[in-house]
Amino acid sequence: MRHWYAVQCKANEDARAEQNLQNQGFSVFRPMVRQRRRRGGRMTTVTESLFPRYLFVDLDDVNENWAPIRSTRGVLGLVRFGTYPVPVPLSVVETIQAQIDPESGCVDLTTNTDYTPNQRVRITQGPFAGHEALFQARSGEERVVVLLDIMHQSQRITLSEHAIDRT
Repeated sequence: MRHWYAVQCKANEDARAEQNLQNQGFSVFRPMVRQRRRRGGRMTTVTESLFPRYLFVDLDDVNENWAPIRSTRGVLGLVRFGTYPVPVPLSVVETIQAQIDPESGCVDLTTNTDYTPNQRVRITQGPFAGHEALFQARSGEERVVVLLDIMHQSQRITLSEHAIDRT
């Protein structure tokens, strides 16, 4: 019977392990994520492993030789609890696969920062950190406009998109 198993990889060698396992004929799934990160003071979109240092391999419990996996370049070994590797529930792998964007081939978290007008948000950075405001609009790629109640008057303030969070 076939099951998905988690494979632990060496640091920064997820891609190498994936390629080497595929070259050996194993069915491998390394979920990737696309998200916005601050690099050098600027926000950029990066694509990286959803689970750094881990990937999934589909193995037959009876008919497949697992021995080459532990000597594959980039691989530390199968994830075990006790003596035996434990299969990852199929529902976990299917849920991740269902969230993959067909265009980019990865889970796209860059669109999860969309706010709706008048949505309540919390300011997390700057002089107004800790205050609640109402999202109004986007102002450029990395800026947002919020409506903040200051001394019983509403003020429109432009902030970095990463200076707010959902309440």
